[in-house]
Amino acid sequence: MKYSVILVIVLISCKIDHNKKIDRAKFSFKTGDDTELFFKNMRQSYYDLEENKAAKFNIFRYEDRVREADHPLLNLAIVINYLHDEAYLLLETNEYLQRQDHIEIDWSGEQGSIGTIVLDDYNREGMLEFASQVYEALQQKAHFTVQAEDRAIPILEDQKEREAFRVTVTDYYRLTRVY
Repeated sequence: MKYSVILVIVLISCKIDHNKKIDRAKFSFKTGDDTELFFKNMRQSYYDLEENKAAKFNIFRYEDRVREADHPLLNLAIVINYLHDEAYLLLETNEYLQRQDHIEIDWSGEQGSIGTIVLDDYNREGMLEFASQVYEALQQKAHFTVQAEDRAIPILEDQKEREAFRVTVTDYYRLTRVY
């Protein structure tokens, strides 16, 4: 009985809520010992790890992400700065978007909602806000296009790409206690 209760608690704590609303007032880059421990023990196995011992941070990339494509890619990485107990989202693109000074994504949701998401500031605040807006549009099952090569190109069409983006943002939110 005792082990059944523990198993239920573990399964509930691992469940990722697909429809949870984001409270921007809770945005923080701070991590806690408990959230780092949860990430290390429960979520880290889903990520490829790149260690940078000199800078005292680790970069985690979702292992099931699309790595190469003949279309624009938007991948995220979680950077954990253990020296300062902080975590950041890092946007990683392929060659289609690397030379652009900003990224502009148009989206349309199933309920007729539309919007534009722009990344101008490639700092930690800008990347968090950009990723959060894309995440919220993903929750609405949106379709996306990105402005690249002087035209609108579909992006995040592949379910694997969408899921990698969504899971990474969700894990980041848990790590920084957004939820």
